[in-house]
Amino acid sequence: MLLFCRVEVNTLTYGTSGRAMTKKKEQSKDRDSWLAEAMEMLRERGIDHVKVEPLAQRLGMTKGSFYWHFKDRHDLLRSLPEYWARAQTDPVMAHVQTIDGGPIDKMRAILEFLAREDPDRYDNAMRAWAQFDPEVAAAVAQIDDRRMALARSLFEEAGLDPKAAAFRARLWYFYDVGEHVTRDTPLSVEERLERAALRLKLLTSDLAAD
Repeated sequence: MLLFCRVEVNTLTYGTSGRAMTKKKEQSKDRDSWLAEAMEMLRERGIDHVKVEPLAQRLGMTKGSFYWHFKDRHDLLRSLPEYWARAQTDPVMAHVQTIDGGPIDKMRAILEFLAREDPDRYDNAMRAWAQFDPEVAAAVAQIDDRRMALARSLFEEAGLDPKAAAFRARLWYFYDVGEHVTRDTPLSVEERLERAALRLKLLTSDLAAD
């Protein structure tokens, strides 16, 4: 009888431990991992296809793990714009702060960073989503303003008056938007770097000469 009880207790203990191990494994994917994969699904197939079950399957996780981080699908979707800004725009802003040199050096560093990392690859999907979601549209507009404000400040630092700097910043930024909308972004880093150098020359040749 004692032996039977011991075996039963051990079985129960193992079962509890097994569940704990499974739960720990499912929680091992942090919140950003779910958001990053959701962004990939958004880019590939559009917002209607960003759903909990296929997302969990892509990550090799259970839906229970998803609900550890998010209340529901709506919570996930409302979190995507903030993640997009934090993962795709904030690194560029931070990178600029590490650059020694003048404004044109910083512009070059930004363009080369964009060419190597291609952080704008999710922009088309976000803009498509924004067309029928006001909250997302507001988030996209805020990111556009931040990016153009950075470019404008660099052109002002390079010697342009505020009006001219604002206009040239729009040319700088709308090139990015247009390249992605037309899907004309080169696939290789080398080609993107080549375009970046030409773009910088066209936008700053008169400033560099001063």
